[in-house]
Amino acid sequence: MSFKNVKFATSAANPKGYPKLVDKKGHLLPEIAVAGRSNVGKSSLLNHLFQAKNLVKTSATPGKTQLLNFFNANEQLCFVDLPGYGYAAVPLALKKKWGPLIQNYLSERAQLKLILFLFDIRRMPNDDDLQLLDWIIHAQKAVILVFTKIDKVTRNEKVANTKKILEAFGVEMQYVYTSALKNAGRGELTSMIKEALQEEMDSKWDE
Repeated sequence: MSFKNVKFATSAANPKGYPKLVDKKGHLLPEIAVAGRSNVGKSSLLNHLFQAKNLVKTSATPGKTQLLNFFNANEQLCFVDLPGYGYAAVPLALKKKWGPLIQNYLSERAQLKLILFLFDIRRMPNDDDLQLLDWIIHAQKAVILVFTKIDKVTRNEKVANTKKILEAFGVEMQYVYTSALKNAGRGELTSMIKEALQEEMDSKWDE
């Protein structure tokens, strides 16, 4: 699972715009959603994961991305970059649109198999983060907590912050440390994605 042959598929502002991406046999591609605050580093993480410099556009203005962006990975998987949330400078009317858009996708999209919940290792969970986690739990989807920007903290801070963040969330989640700047965590995250998707397939066959 290399994610090297990744292509942008489409952007969608509502469910009517969601694509129908299939493999060579015509089966719907499993989807992996990437969620988190608007300044958590989603675009950087995806470019790091895809080993591409500019496939996923980064913005100097947090909160600029307002659409769901779909990426076809090797005609095997689909990554969905969800709009970031929680940026104070975004107009209230726009914020009200983002919540239902994200919630609808998480709860209604049958192809969604896994959620990468990105979280800045330097922060603490706020109401928006807790609400997103509540939606994920309600949707009963597999989730990996992806700590970003670990290059910004010391080893002791990483350990202490991890403990505080997990206690604040109050839910057991598998997690991984990443840094696009330091090229850290890609292999671990790739392995965790593969394992999570395999468990999803195994559980499907057991039903």
